[in-house]
This record gives sequence, C-alpha cells and structure tokens, in this order.
Amino acid sequence: MHDVRLVLRGMWFRRGVSLAVLVIASLVVGAAVTGPLFLRAAGESVLRDTLAQALPIGRTMNDHLAGSVGSNPLPQVVHLSSARLRQVPTLNRLLGSPVESMQVEALAGAPGTTGNPAPLVYRAEFCSHVRIVQGRCAERAGSVIVSASALASQHWHVGQTLMVNGRRVTVAGVYAPLDPTGDYWAGHPYFTAYSGSGVAGDMGGSLDAILAPLATVRAQPGDTAAMGAVDRYLDLDKIRLTDLPALKHDLLAYSGSSGLNGNVSDSAMLSVLMEATEVKDKLTVPVLLVEVQLLVLCWLILFLVVANASEARGPEVALAKLRGVPPGRTVAFGLLDTLVLVALAVPIGLVLALAGVTGLAALNLAPGTPVVLTAASGLAALGAGLGAATAAVLAGSRTLRRPVVEQWRRATRRARSRPWAIDVVVGLASIGGLIVLARRGAVGAEPGSTSVLALLAPGLVVLAAALVGSRVLPGLCRAGFGLTRRQGGLGGFLAVRHIGRRPTTLRLALVLSVAFGLVAFATDAWSVARANAHDRAWTEVGAAAVLTVTPPPGKDLADIVDRLDPSGRQATAVSAATEYRGSDQLQLLGVQPERFARIAFWRGDFGPAALPRLTERLTPRVASPVKLAGDRIRVAVFARHVSAARPPVLVADVAQAEGGLAPISLGAVHEGANTLTAELPCPAGGCRLAGVHVDRPAATFYPIGATLELNRVSVRTGTGWRSVPAHLSDGQAWRPTGEGATAATPGTSGLTLTMHAGDADTPTWRITDAPAVLPALAAGPTPADGVRIAGLNGQSLPVRAVAAGPAMPGVGAHGVIVDRTYAQRAVHGFNTVTSETVWLAPSALDTFPRRLEAAGVAILDTSSAAHQTALYERQGPALAILLFLAGAGLGALLAAGGAVLHLHLTGRRRTYELAAMSALGLRRATLFTALYAEQSLLMVFGIGVGAAAGIVGAVLAVPVVPEFADVPAAPPMLYGLHSGPVLVTVAAVVAVLAVVVAASSINLLRTSRFDQLREAPA
Repeated sequence: MHDVRLVLRGMWFRRGVSLAVLVIASLVVGAAVTGPLFLRAAGESVLRDTLAQALPIGRTMNDHLAGSVGSNPLPQVVHLSSARLRQVPTLNRLLGSPVESMQVEALAGAPGTTGNPAPLVYRAEFCSHVRIVQGRCAERAGSVIVSASALASQHWHVGQTLMVNGRRVTVAGVYAPLDPTGDYWAGHPYFTAYSGSGVAGDMGGSLDAILAPLATVRAQPGDTAAMGAVDRYLDLDKIRLTDLPALKHDLLAYSGSSGLNGNVSDSAMLSVLMEATEVKDKLTVPVLLVEVQLLVLCWLILFLVVANASEARGPEVALAKLRGVPPGRTVAFGLLDTLVLVALAVPIGLVLALAGVTGLAALNLAPGTPVVLTAASGLAALGAGLGAATAAVLAGSRTLRRPVVEQWRRATRRARSRPWAIDVVVGLASIGGLIVLARRGAVGAEPGSTSVLALLAPGLVVLAAALVGSRVLPGLCRAGFGLTRRQGGLGGFLAVRHIGRRPTTLRLALVLSVAFGLVAFATDAWSVARANAHDRAWTEVGAAAVLTVTPPPGKDLADIVDRLDPSGRQATAVSAATEYRGSDQLQLLGVQPERFARIAFWRGDFGPAALPRLTERLTPRVASPVKLAGDRIRVAVFARHVSAARPPVLVADVAQAEGGLAPISLGAVHEGANTLTAELPCPAGGCRLAGVHVDRPAATFYPIGATLELNRVSVRTGTGWRSVPAHLSDGQAWRPTGEGATAATPGTSGLTLTMHAGDADTPTWRITDAPAVLPALAAGPTPADGVRIAGLNGQSLPVRAVAAGPAMPGVGAHGVIVDRTYAQRAVHGFNTVTSETVWLAPSALDTFPRRLEAAGVAILDTSSAAHQTALYERQGPALAILLFLAGAGLGALLAAGGAVLHLHLTGRRRTYELAAMSALGLRRATLFTALYAEQSLLMVFGIGVGAAAGIVGAVLAVPVVPEFADVPAAPPMLYGLHSGPVLVTVAAVVAVLAVVVAASSINLLRTSRFDQLREAPA
C-alpha cells in the first residue's frame, strides 16, 4: 500500500507528464478501437445507402392475388400475407405498415367514345400521396381523380362523367403524384403516360392510373379481371447488419413459395441485400490494413513519450537504488505509475473512439447511421491496453538498467546508438514487402488495376525512409562539425553537436518521419479520391442537378425553359434516349447547344477543345423550319411531262405539335396548273412542313414520271390566306429521300421536282431544316463515317462524330450528344420514348424547380451531383482512405505533441548545460539560437523526410488503391499528385511547431540559473 501511495504521489508531482502519458495511451487504445467501430458503422452506412438507392421494388415486398372484381381478391391477399409474415419474424419486424391496393384494367373515356386503356386503382390513403391540382380528392363512391396529363390529352374536365368499363364515374379532381418513384407507389407502373409525352396512345397506348376509392373499384362489372395486392417496404431505421443473415433466410422462405390460392410474393430485396453485403465486405480488408499502420504509429509515439518520461525519472530511480530499495519494489516504483495510467487509458480510449467514430459518422456516413459497440471493440481495447503496457515496459526498462552514476550525470556522455540490427531487419522487411506488393500489382501498376494491398505501401515506404533518415541525421550533423567550427556562429556550432551526440534525436526523428509520411500520403490519397468521386458523379449526372420532368401536353420543354431563363445560364432542356445493345447501352442526348455548354460539367480531357467550341459544331447551317398555322393549306403546282396510269397524288408531310408525321393528301396533279387545298390539323399553330411526296391512289402500283414546279404554299387563318416561306427558290433547302426522286432545282417561278419512279417507288423530298446526318459529340469509340442509333422516338437516327473523347457529361463512356432541335425534326415531332430532363446550374438549384412546377411542368425525379458525390465518398474503399486521413492526422498531432513533451522532459537536464554555458560567458541570444536551431532542424528534417516518403508512397500506391466499390467506365480517373493540400498541411504544421519551439526555447532559457550549478539533480 505504501508503494501505491508513493506511486500516486509521484504521478501527482509529475501530473503534467502523467497527463500526457494518459492522453497518448488513451489515444492508442482509441485508435485500436476505432477500426472495428468504424468498420461496423461503415457497413451500416453502406447498407442504408444501397437500400435507399435501390428502386422501390428492391426494398419492397409485394404480395398479390389475381381474381375478378366479383371474387374480391383484396381481403384474401391481406389475410394470406399477414399469416405468412408471422412465420418469418425478422422480415415481419423490419417491414413497415402494409399498403393495400386493388387494380382493374379498364377502358376510360367520355360517353359515346371507345375510350383508352387506363388502370383503375384503389390504393390505401392515396389522397395523402397526390397533389390535387384541380377539384378535390375522390372519397365518395362513383368518384375518381385523373392525372393532369390525362385531363389535358383527353380534354376532360372536373365534374365530367366518364365511362369506365361501362360504369359511370365522375371526375372529382385532377392529381399530380407526389414522389412517383417513392416507396408508397412500390414501383407499380401507374404513371406510364406520365413519364412519357402525355399524349394519349403514347407509351403503349395507356393513360396514367385513374385513382378511386375502393367502393368505385368494387362497382366495376363482376367478371372484370382484378388484382389485389399488399405492399410492405423495409424500414431503413430498423435494419442493422446483424439482421442480414436472418433476413436473407426469411426472404428465401417467404418468396420461395407461391402461397395459397395463387397468392404470389415478388421482391428484388434479396438481390439488393446481396449487393450491400458485397460492397460492405470490400471495406473489411482496407480498414484492417489502415488500422495496422495507424496502430504502429501510435505505438511508436507512446514508446517515445514513455521513454522520455522514464529518463526524466532516472534520478528518482537512482535514489531508490541508493537507499537499498529491493529490485522488485524499484521496478514497481519505476513502472507502476505508467501501468496504472495505461489501465485508466483503456476505458477512456473506448469512450474517445466511440465519440470520434460518432463524429465521423455524422459528417461522412449516411444520415442516421448508428455507431454500435461490439465484442470486437472490447477485444480491441484490451489488446491495445496490453500493447501499450508492453511499450511502457520496454521504454522504461532501459532507465531501470542504467547505473546510478549515469542516472545522476548532469551532462551525459555520447550515448550508445540504437542497435543497427533492428533497423536492418525492419528496413529489409519493408523493402521485401514493397517487392512483394510490386509483383502482385499493388504498387507501381498502371492506373485502372486496383488492389487493396496498395494501402500497405505507404507504411512500408515511410518506415524505411524514417529508419534511414533517423540514421542519416546524426551523421549529417557530425559532418557539419568542421563547417560550424569555421563559420556560422556559436549557435549552429552547439546545435549540430547536440543533435549528433544525443540518442533521443534518433527516436524523435523516426516518429516525426513516420507520422508526417502517413499524413502526406493520406492527404494526397484523400484529395485524389474526393476529386475522382466529384468528377465521376458530375459526369454521370451531367450537371449540378438533373430534373426528370413531364412538360404539359403539347408544349415543348425547351420553350418553357427559354421563357423561364432568358439568360441561358441557369437551365437547359435535354432529351435522353437509351438504346440497348446486348449488355451494353448507348445513350443519346438531345441538347440546346449554347445552354448546354454553360451548364454541363466539363473536364479538359473529355474532348479536343472547350465545350462551347465543341457544341458549335452541333449546329451546322440548315434551312429554317417552315411553320404552318391555320386550318387549311394551299399549294400551287405546275405539272409538266406527267406520265402515269392515273394522275399522281401530291401529299404534304406535316409534323404535328403532338408528335408524329401526318400525311396530308392535297389532291391529284394534272398536266398544267393545279391549285390543291386540304385541311390542316393545326389551327392553333405548332405544325411544321417536313416535305412532300408523290403517291398513288390506294392499292395501285404503276410507274410515275413527272416534273412538278411548286409555285406557292399558303395557309388560311382567320384573316384569310397568307403565303408561307417554303424555300421554293432554294434548291439546297430540299433534298430527295425516296426512290425515284431527283435533286430539287429552283425554277423560274418556284421549285422544280423531277421524278422517275418505279411501280412501288415513293418519290419524296424533305426540307433540310435538319442535317441528313446529325453531327454529334461522341464518348467512346465511334466510326468517323457515322453510325445509326435509336433516336428520340426509337427509330434509327444517323449520326456522325465531329468530336470524340473518353467521356461526355450525362452519357458516360458510351453515347452521343446532338442538337435537340435537329433530333426532334429528324423524328418529326416531340419525343415519345425519351426521358425529358432539365439540367440546372448550381445557382438555380433552390428556385428553378418551383418555377418549373408553376409553369405546369411535373417533376418526377431529381438527380443531384452533390448527393451522388457524397454516395461515392461513402463507398467502402473511399471510407478506408477517410479513416487513413483521420488516423494519420491524429498520429501527426500526437507526434507533434510528443516532440513538444520531449522538449519539456529534457529541459531539466538542459538547464544545467545552459547555466554552465552562461557562466562561461555565452550570451542569451547565442544560447537561444542554439536551442532554436537544434529543435527546428530536428523537426524540419523529420517532417521533410516523412513528407517526401509519403509523396513517394502516394505516387506508387494511389493509382492502384481502389476508390469505388466498382470499376467506373467513365470518366478516366486522374491520379496526379495533389501537391497543394500536402504542402499546405506540412506548412501549417511547421509554422505551428516553429512557434512552439520558440516558446519552449525561451522557457528553457528563463528557467536556467547560475545557482543550479550548486544543486543536485532531482
């Protein structure tokens, strides 16, 4: 008990040093516990992100039962689903509340019409998940609500009576779905027309779902086919990694059987969980590799601090020996205080690790990610405590073995160097490890081939460099003895001799080099990973945000965007179509070139020039479009040399506002002058004359020869007939496309069209208001002579690359970008199988979506480049790099703190030397210069060697360190050295340490007094 009290009194007497040892030991334990804590939290984050990013079907369990309205399948499927769920407790616990629905396929239209296909749907609490645009929600029997696009395309109105499968219903209101891709709708295709152009008959000929209360659905004819369904989705706040094994088992059991009476369960949840498990597993090895290196660093720092603290207690140990204290009690006296501090550090380190990982999770992991203490965390804490105790024993053993006379010597003689054998063994092991990694492709490999083992490379490089550097520094100082003797002043003379003869310089230089080498590597790796995550996310999304929208029926999205953003710097309309070619897909983007160049993400290596220069190539000069607005069209034609069995028929090809090419038969053409008229399907405007062709009466085939001169094209409006500029004097504005047509030539009073058509030929001429082959910016390999891809209406579209690069915004590594207007003209109308999107600049993120909705544009989905960047930064490999940075930063802070503590602990002995030199007549300024130069040289050398080694490690390993859970096809990853963050970090640390060293040197000079020369060292 007396020894314990003595130890406690000694700890209090040296409370500053004791606190430092406790802090560092706690951080060593915390670093050890951080690994399993962070690994578990990162796994929880990956699970949440994977489930959150999956389509609704990937996190939803759907039970459905087919039947008829008369058999009422909904109550049956609800009962069967609940009974089966009780047999799978884990799945039952993690699923949310059920959403019941009943769907009937129907024909809906005004009385007296055939109607269009539309699903009639009851879904529990549907009124809470739609926005009522007009009227009110349907809550009474016999009432329904219809979508805004269905209302506009079918010309319905609120209060109108519709016939649905022969039953009368009343339109109570008009809805727009809230979050149509969200969990509530469970991925059901209720809004197929909503995601298309909104035109009736578009996207498979269906309208959006007609939503109705259950009574309305049950009032349908009894023999009408019906589907009852129950949807349940995973509660992401409840699920944990530990639930996965049981959850997978339950899913296999639940989905593997078809239930009773035809009840079927569908879910893609199992595949999503397998994906999450795969991504999570990729995190384990990187985290362990990072953790090992950080633990070695923290252990070295603890060894340095405890060794310095033990040396500072050397006189006390010597006094105990002189007083005859038994060896066992002397050992206890010398080590017990440190071991007590290590024991206290275990729970403190556990708490610090929990707090640190909680902070990391809040800042960098998925929102709401839990941080859970596990058995692995407790074992890591105990193991770290034992390791810290071992470091304390090894560091203090030398002090216990030193002779009493040596302990009390005020100015130590030149100490023995660190054994070379240890350095040689560790150095050879590091070099051997690097050779093994190089042979396995983990270092020095070409970018694109990844290996998690590359994370070992920086530790090996830095450790080897630190060992060499700590050996070289004293030698360099001794080499400077002669130089400082001849010149440089007394301060430098004293500084190099002290470093060259003190063994503690080796330890301090070693620790500083290792710490700041890892910091340099981690800073560069983290900067590279963040930059690549940013570039990948922005390339895939295309801009700061991309809104998937549906414009009002019959309205062009580009016109709406132009009106809302006249500056052209906030938003741009983009139409996207995807063509699947086996396992590959080719993306087509139709863009507004000038706006797109200002808003889309661009990197210098994407193409041969800046994006504005490249988009200029998408808009070659073409004829202006021939717009038609009226109720009738009139064409004056003079025919010569007509040779046909029957008079040929002239047909105007009119592109309609609603989409598609309408052939308008103008009438038969006879020899001589003809004035042909026909009805136009666009009295309100919006039509465009695409061209003309010559046809025959139905079901007839014969050759046609003729020369037609188009003299005038006119349309009739409310004010009478007016002429339309149809480029009749410009032969280049028309091109022949059908068999039997020859090139158009300008005549004396119009455009001359000559044909020599066979029996089945259709001579056709198109107005060249779009290029015959669209110029395109291509990502990936594209033949220079052009290819054909799926256009905006799914039909083949010829394109030719005018510039190519490894990636393009929005299309990734395989796709093309064309002018949207030309692409629309080429398919004669608005887009029918495309995704209509609005790309936003960063300045428009807050306000432009609301302005779009106010203009009648429905926003279906939002993709954010910032959100996607955050997701990539939260993937497994990137999280390991983040842990490396956080741990290396903590290690550097500890190393710097250890260096400062080293100055403090060696200060007592240094004050005797300073007092003696002052007594010999050395000025205080000279002594300050010597102290400052000594400590600064030590710090700068250690940090410099470490930073250089870290940069070498970064050059070797960063291109091979995996940053994503997959291998991105585009854009090309950039692995150039990010010297800016590294230099800023090193400069900031050096600046802080310079101030600390100056303050420490001044304090040592103040505490050195002449009367110390008469004192015995305590």
